[in-house]
Amino acid sequence: MIRSLKTVALTLLVATGTSAASAAGLDAFGWKNRVLIVFANPGDPDATEQRRLLVDDTKALADRDMVVLEVVGDTVKPIYGKAAAVTAQELRNDAGIDEGRRFTAILVGKDGGIKLRADKPVAPDQLFGLIDSMPMRANEASR
Repeated sequence: MIRSLKTVALTLLVATGTSAASAAGLDAFGWKNRVLIVFANPGDPDATEQRRLLVDDTKALADRDMVVLEVVGDTVKPIYGKAAAVTAQELRNDAGIDEGRRFTAILVGKDGGIKLRADKPVAPDQLFGLIDSMPMRANEASR
């Protein structure tokens, strides 16, 4: 019985063209990375400012196991770190963001929970201060 259920599930995955990697969304980063996702429209000055604020401090991003992604339209652009095989729609669905919304920055913890939602660019000291106050980060820093 279990074997036949597995066969049916595999058949459905193949038939729909869905792979485990593309169906993962934010789960692809779980327990490995904290993810800052910047949702914006093309040419949004707040997205440009958010990018500028973060690219100068790659050591702090690396120390905190960060991935920074920018989602504009149907495009997912890695700003820092390695992007998993995720789509813009998956990220919008996981974060509860409507397409066409102006600017939203969302911090997702390693546990997959949304830790911050902002409608303006987030300063590095605010972002890193929030992360550093998390119990998981304190545990990582003590090793």
